[in-house]
Amino acid sequence: MKITIVGVKQARLGYTFLFSGSANPCTQCQYYSPCVGTLENGRVYTVTKVVEKEHPCILRQDKGKVVEVEETSKEVLIDPRSAIQGAIITLNLTRCDQLDCKNRERCFPLGLVAGDRCKILEIKDEAMCSLGHRLVGASVQREPAVS
Repeated sequence: MKITIVGVKQARLGYTFLFSGSANPCTQCQYYSPCVGTLENGRVYTVTKVVEKEHPCILRQDKGKVVEVEETSKEVLIDPRSAIQGAIITLNLTRCDQLDCKNRERCFPLGLVAGDRCKILEIKDEAMCSLGHRLVGASVQREPAVS
């Protein structure tokens, strides 16, 4: 769980967003650290709790609301040999030039990158890669980096 500040209209349970870095005006804000300092660039977050506390927002020229967020679990296609519910795997995203493949979003899910450590939450369907690889869909949650 992480705390951040989102716009009042976005401050609702289940709201999902891709954090792609802070905007220039944000760096001058006194709430910079609690607002964007806990979020990681390129990750997808979902609002899990809305706190009634509001703060002025330079970027929106309005108010922002304090919320709790968690990284969103994602569905990804993986090698069937790694598909064990509860296992922690290192995500291996194979290079692929098939930009029009129907599985592309599941092979390269937004918010995950090669090398991420992920826990397999659920095993889903089998899928056939357009290059002939046998794959299995899995719902995964990124695990925090080990220090």
